[in-house]
Amino acid sequence: MRGQASMPEGDSRQRKTDNPDSDALPRSIFVPQGDPRKNLRDTVYSILTDKFMALLSIILLPIILLPLFFSFTASELSFFDICDVTIIIFFVVEYFSKLYLAENRWEYFKSPWHLLDLAVVVLSFVSYVPFLGLQGKGSTTLLLRLLRLPRALAVGGRTAGSRMKATATVQETVVKAPETIIRQVGGDLTAEHDGLSWDDVEKHLGTKDNEWIDIHNITEEGILRLSEMLRVPPRHFKVRQVDEIYPRIEYVQEMSFIFLQSGEIKYPEEPEHYLTIARRGEIIICRGPKIISASPHGIDMFRKALVEAQSHSTEHGFTVSVLYGILDSTLKEYRSLFSEIEFEVTKIGSTPRSKLPKDFLQRMYELNKEVVRLVSNLVHFKEVLGVTLSGRIPVEGLDDSALEEFRVLQEETSYMNEIADDIVDGVHTIIDLYINQSSFETNRILKILAVITSLAVIPAATTGLLGTNLLGQPYQLELWQLVMVTLIVMTFVGYCFYKLGWLKA
Repeated sequence: MRGQASMPEGDSRQRKTDNPDSDALPRSIFVPQGDPRKNLRDTVYSILTDKFMALLSIILLPIILLPLFFSFTASELSFFDICDVTIIIFFVVEYFSKLYLAENRWEYFKSPWHLLDLAVVVLSFVSYVPFLGLQGKGSTTLLLRLLRLPRALAVGGRTAGSRMKATATVQETVVKAPETIIRQVGGDLTAEHDGLSWDDVEKHLGTKDNEWIDIHNITEEGILRLSEMLRVPPRHFKVRQVDEIYPRIEYVQEMSFIFLQSGEIKYPEEPEHYLTIARRGEIIICRGPKIISASPHGIDMFRKALVEAQSHSTEHGFTVSVLYGILDSTLKEYRSLFSEIEFEVTKIGSTPRSKLPKDFLQRMYELNKEVVRLVSNLVHFKEVLGVTLSGRIPVEGLDDSALEEFRVLQEETSYMNEIADDIVDGVHTIIDLYINQSSFETNRILKILAVITSLAVIPAATTGLLGTNLLGQPYQLELWQLVMVTLIVMTFVGYCFYKLGWLKA
């Protein structure tokens, strides 16, 4: 397929690295399981939560304390003992199940809170060990009952401690903003200057030379400085919406603001995560002989665009070559994304139904949503190329030969749009096939239940009409005759269902 054949070499190597086995399960719907006990551990932790165990400890308090201050009958004390043992069993199951399912059992075991859990669990069973001879002794039994009280305090303290630890972890997690990188390339597109400051940018903008200034990881403060240098209100940069708005062109004074988007596929790493496409916006400002590109974060396309611009610098002018290099690099990013998604969709379609995850339908809906949005961005990118071809962007050196180069890009975009539509159709086909297979399996089960019900009606109706006791009935039938007739009728009805296809695989 042309979309796959045109994929950049670097992307092809990345795909081979990420997918060493062509028969591997698709990463878009399967989450890699590094720990085989993770799913079971999450289930246990979701049921036996700290809050639930703390609630059991609170319930245990009156069970322990009430018999110490009030008189109860033997049956009532027996009920308290049953409740006590039941709660102790919960604590034992909670401790040993979490110990067995822990990622690092030794770390879990030597944790202070878990050592306290083990201590109170052991103390809870001391009074039930017959060979210690502690049962039935008033003072000793009272002491053992009082020893169960730390269990409530231990679990309550563990709950509070886990919350404090989680809060401290969130507070310690500080995301450091990436450093702003400013680069400049002159009119010959050969000498690249890195590490420029904002003062250097202001000096370059004051000249009339052909220059390309790229600002990567630009911050809101940087946008404010750039807007002051260009004498443009900051709202035109749309820095907070640059990752969400679709590709478009806006005209501000004598400048053209081109908003582009690239993306990167983020495969799910946790069971509750789905495949997403991280969109990275970029602003291209055409201002006379200068082109300014600014991106808040994400993929750095400067090098790739520079290589494309250098390959066309001898045929066209500086501004046209840089703009072509940026648009061509963006189109290649789209091509790489769709090629990778197409590869994933093909693997999903060839995956046996028995290996599909339980939330397969939800994951396919999320994948479809991301693909549809990416297709919409591609359509708007094609419109940006159409505006460029119309000459409405004031670009120096945009002659007929340059327009032909941009027209080729537009045709490739149209072809990519067809591939994207085929991918969307493929996703919809997989979803429809899965739903139809689910409906077919459900109908098959219902048919089997209907056959069983129909066969069961025959003996039920016979015994209902004649009665299970045949003595005194006006019919001259014996039990074995009635059973044989019933079996024959049931066999005939089952044969009819088989011929109708209800019992076929």
